[in-house]
Amino acid sequence: MPYRSLTTGTMMPMTTEDFGAPGSTADTDQPHSPAHPAPPVAARALWTRPWAVGLAGLVIGAAAVGVAWLSLADGASSPAGGGPGRTSTAELPLPTTLGKFVGFQEAVRRSAGRGAGQASQRTVKSDEESTKSLSAAYGGTAAAVRTYAQADLTTTIVVTAVRGWTPAPFAVYEDPSALGVVRPLHEVRAVGEVSCAIVNQVTPTGQTPRPDSVNVDYCQRTRDGLTVTVRNVSGDLRNSPEQIAALVDDVWSDLA
Repeated sequence: MPYRSLTTGTMMPMTTEDFGAPGSTADTDQPHSPAHPAPPVAARALWTRPWAVGLAGLVIGAAAVGVAWLSLADGASSPAGGGPGRTSTAELPLPTTLGKFVGFQEAVRRSAGRGAGQASQRTVKSDEESTKSLSAAYGGTAAAVRTYAQADLTTTIVVTAVRGWTPAPFAVYEDPSALGVVRPLHEVRAVGEVSCAIVNQVTPTGQTPRPDSVNVDYCQRTRDGLTVTVRNVSGDLRNSPEQIAALVDDVWSDLA
């Protein structure tokens, strides 16, 4: 479309240059070169890349674990309280008789009762497997488990011994006055050097506990390198922590 010149007053034709046609110097669609070239983008540091950081963590972690395993392999001791204590491979021959008790197999043989043979075999198997489990629990140290019985088979006990220290029994605190009972339902009672874990039957406040209200779970004596326990007590003996503790002391004197 023509337009009038402001200087001459004549009509002038409109050209494509006035709109910045392609190829013209006024073409605004063409890129313009900057006066100074942009500086090159610096390469990203390796340790700022997430995958590199993760890889470094794996390498450092593996190295730390490797050092720990090497320390243990070299015989470094574990932190205090972190295990069953010092162990030993010294043998643990349990006594043949223990007061009025004899080995369960011997008691069964004497009774000659019906099914005695099967009961004896089951007990032998139980003692053998329990010995393996006890030894494994203490890192492979020497251990022994044996079932005893009185001649009439009315009372049985299981004696365990292991060459390692064991923490003392523990009972959750229970307030007898708050519960309205004479004794807590669970307690640990010391009998000389022996500690007994006990479960008490409920005796209301103001009443006298019956002798059979005391039920011993197990009694234990321990020191660095030896633990002796009497557990799985049947018959009236389970109501007497003092008598069970005496059996523990008898075994202890043979092994210590």
